[in-house]
Amino acid sequence: MAQTALSRSKKPTKSPQLTLVEGGNAGPGRSRGRRALRAGPLVAGDVREGTRGQGRVVVEVDGGITVYPARRAGERWRAVWYEDGQRRQCQGASEERLAGRLVKIRERLAADAPGLERPGAELIAFYLSPDRLPADRPWSRKHADTQARLCRRFLAPVIARLACQDITAGHMQAAVNAAPTPGEGTRVRRCISALVTAGITGGYLT
Repeated sequence: MAQTALSRSKKPTKSPQLTLVEGGNAGPGRSRGRRALRAGPLVAGDVREGTRGQGRVVVEVDGGITVYPARRAGERWRAVWYEDGQRRQCQGASEERLAGRLVKIRERLAADAPGLERPGAELIAFYLSPDRLPADRPWSRKHADTQARLCRRFLAPVIARLACQDITAGHMQAAVNAAPTPGEGTRVRRCISALVTAGITGGYLT
């Protein structure tokens, strides 16, 4: 989640538009290394010779990401890493382009949360799934219906198509703001709080 902390706020007296206080992400991991390659200000890490030799230099970035800098003008920068048991890669026309793509990748790897790439619709489905709950503590029929209604009416229109990693406190605030009454706003806020907790546990949010 781009803004990870959604704190509780005071109950409204006249407006359903409750305030969700935004928090910050931890900064990118510290680069470590015997020496650091800085072809520019954005990609840095341990430098080693590529496995194929021929003078190819690669950079081991935090999180197990291997970066292959462009060797000549016109070539692309490339990064390779393993995530959720699969080999992944991405490219950029420049160091800056690649570094921008690595920000979210490093966040997912640091959090060990591959679900961050999943759409918000899957987060909502996970939250509403009865299989997520302990067998001895299921939701009542009334509570399950209420949570499904709140998600369908207020959350899905805002976050269903977003990657979980791109959901911010601002998006959640928009869902709360759409509530027509203070009481409904309180219910939406509580739903969001429970969804965020479930999302963190399930690896969809950080």
